[in-house]
Formats: sequence, C-alpha cells, structure tokens
Amino acid sequence: MATVVGINHVGISVTDLTVARAFWAAVGFVEVSGFAWGAGTSPADDALGLLDSAAEVVVLAGATSYLELFAFAAPAPALRDESSPGIAGITVAVADLATVVAALRRLGCDVRTSDVTAGTACPDGTPIELVTGDPTGLRRVVVRVPDPAVHPLPALPGRVVTLDVEVGGGGARARPCDLGANHLCLDVVGVDEVRADLAPGVRWHHEVTASSGGIASVCYGTTVDGVLVELLESHSPDATLSRARLSDG
Repeated sequence: MATVVGINHVGISVTDLTVARAFWAAVGFVEVSGFAWGAGTSPADDALGLLDSAAEVVVLAGATSYLELFAFAAPAPALRDESSPGIAGITVAVADLATVVAALRRLGCDVRTSDVTAGTACPDGTPIELVTGDPTGLRRVVVRVPDPAVHPLPALPGRVVTLDVEVGGGGARARPCDLGANHLCLDVVGVDEVRADLAPGVRWHHEVTASSGGIASVCYGTTVDGVLVELLESHSPDATLSRARLSDG
C-alpha cells in the first residue's frame, strides 16, 4: 500500500560548508556522501524551481535520518525571513547533552541550557533544540504555515521523528537557496500513488524521476502553503539515502 513512512532528511542552505560541517559534527551527524551541480543543470533547476542554480551538497547521517547541506553558488543566498512559511525548528536527541553543549560553545555558538534541554541555532539561522535521548539524531521537525488545517502533508505513522505543524509563516515565501532549513524530504512507499494523493495540496515541479543510479525515485513540489517538500522512494538498501543505511532504519 502506498504510504508515507517518515522523514528521510531535512535540507539546509548554508553560507559556509566548513562551518556547517563542524556544527553538525558536534551535534552528532556523520558525513556520508556529497555531490555538486553547475549552472545549466536542468534537473536540479526543475526540482528546486530555480534558474541557473549551482551548488555543492554534503549528506550527513544520524541514527534516525539524514541532513543535506546545500552551499549555493547561484542564485546568491539571502537571509530567510523568520516569517516565511516552512521549517521553523528542529529537535535533535543526543547521547550526552553536556558534551554537545560544550563542543558547540567551543565553536562559538550561543547555547541556552535548562535541566534537560538546550537551545541554539545552526550557523544559518534555523532554531535547534537539543534533548537527551536514544536513538540519537533528528526527533522533531516544526513546520510553520498560515493555516495548519489545510496543510497537505499527512501525520507520520509512529516513527521516532515527528512532524509538527504550527500556526505562523504568513510572510513572503523564501527561495530554496535562501539560508536555513529549506526543504523536508519524506520517505514513501509507492511514490507515484503518494504524489497523486497529495496533488490537490502540492504543486509538483516535475514528474517522478530516477535517482541514486536508478535504485530510487524522487519528486519535488511546493505545498499550497509554501513548504518545499521532496518525496523519496528507495528501491534498494544500496540507495544513497536508504533508511536501511540508518542505524534506526
């Protein structure tokens, strides 16, 4: 049966890959792969809804999900307005909160702590909550939209990572290249059927296409309330972003 399995990854547009790598390594993510494209690569432009884009991408893995860090050479990234619809915050579980907080402070991050949580922001502005827990890795993604009642993305079926939709995001829509969390990728089974089911609330940018050397399928679109979303179906555990490659997969 066609279904959404859970969150595969969050994409983040970054100013400096070296700085972003150091931040997410301190949080507990491990670099697993990377790729790049140059201006005039139409599949990338079609997917993201950009023109003449160029970027370098680094893929990181935690226990529960991946992250994709995008360093755009074009179009030039701008600051993402806090009132834009989209991903408004991320929660990450870590094995030792005090150790992670100390590592982030050594990097110069402003970290606020309480007895059981810590709050900071990634180098490119997305609010990050840190909690102690097992499995480690991504635990919660907050999406802010003007009217959660009409948000088309479904509730997640009991995965460790939750998707929470909150009221807000009434400002101008950001571009995918603008700094901070830029898209949400959902693991699915039956990508064509899920795409068709979500079509009333999502403007799909392109047809479903092959990725990871043909052993995965992908499609990008923008929800009616302005959230860039990706559907990903891995047909083999060897696919680059397969859940089978995660320790909690």
